[in-house]
Amino acid sequence: MKVALVHDWLNTKFGGAEHVLVELARLFPEAPIYTLLYNPEVCGHALEPARIRPSVLQRAPGWLQRRPRYLLPLIPMAVEQFDLGGYDLVISSSSAWSKGVITRPETLHVCYCYSPMRFVWDYWPAYLDEQRVGPLRRGGIRLLTSRLRLWDYYSAARVDRWVAISHTVANRIHKYYHQEARVIYPGAELDRFQPSDRPKTAATNPEPYFITLSNLTPYKRIDLAIAACNQLGRRLVVIGEGSDRRRLERLAGPTIEFAGRSRLLAGAEAMIFPNEEDFGIAPVEAMASGTPVIAYGAGGVSETVIAGSTGMFFNQPTVGSLVEALDRFRASDYRTTDLTARSRQFSAERFRHQLQAFIEKAYHEYHH
Repeated sequence: MKVALVHDWLNTKFGGAEHVLVELARLFPEAPIYTLLYNPEVCGHALEPARIRPSVLQRAPGWLQRRPRYLLPLIPMAVEQFDLGGYDLVISSSSAWSKGVITRPETLHVCYCYSPMRFVWDYWPAYLDEQRVGPLRRGGIRLLTSRLRLWDYYSAARVDRWVAISHTVANRIHKYYHQEARVIYPGAELDRFQPSDRPKTAATNPEPYFITLSNLTPYKRIDLAIAACNQLGRRLVVIGEGSDRRRLERLAGPTIEFAGRSRLLAGAEAMIFPNEEDFGIAPVEAMASGTPVIAYGAGGVSETVIAGSTGMFFNQPTVGSLVEALDRFRASDYRTTDLTARSRQFSAERFRHQLQAFIEKAYHEYHH
């Protein structure tokens, strides 16, 4: 069986979707990886460069590749140019584009979907408000988005089988594409995370702190965590990089610090997870580290965190709602054994086993 993998792009970040792609590449070690744009400095450490097949957009100047939003009008064409005629199975790893590839009738196309294209569906028009552009450019964005919404809807019909990263995403697939999806949660490399041996009490941790772990973009709502900890005078360690870092640093009071990725996760009282995510691998990593999660109770985190056992939820995406939750939180209410046991439900091994079984069954049904 000849297999090809297709991923949106591999040139700007190495996040949760890229970790899933690595697992797919391990499942199918001979499969080439088609992608819109590729930068070996971003993912060359995890994916063999010889397997990568970039699109025609790779010919664009480097400054333009680093700003893919300016390439939006060309992306549907670039996706449809991939020649996938020689494959029996195509697996698209898609949060927007790769599910739009064109395959032959005898080829099974399975899409592992992180979400339907959010900026044209459930995150619209908030996406437009975030752009902070004048009336003329706003009009252009509206027109382009309308056209992309049509392409997204019709290109979704090219998928033969859908797999969603969470029930939250499966519901979006049903709503916007009128398709049913099987839910298979992404997996985390849990061996990289170990709980601290020290109990999380004031006696053993005289400088307790909360932690966030995220790409620093406006959508992630790290500003909520900063404002709440500013108000309460609680220490918060912000781990991550991104376009919103400078703004967040200006909001930060004396109890807020910014750090690179580190081993601070296991020592934190709790992880604050203030935004609605499609799945959210960071809370799983926190639980694997023996750290409970204080999360906005919407999206994928409501499927991974168990209230009262591995964390707690706040009900509104507001500073006041988060402050109330922080006031109620007590680290001593949570047991390390409960946290690590829950994290094992989202292991990379479990993901690979479930996805492989699903694909084998789907392939058999498709060809019989």
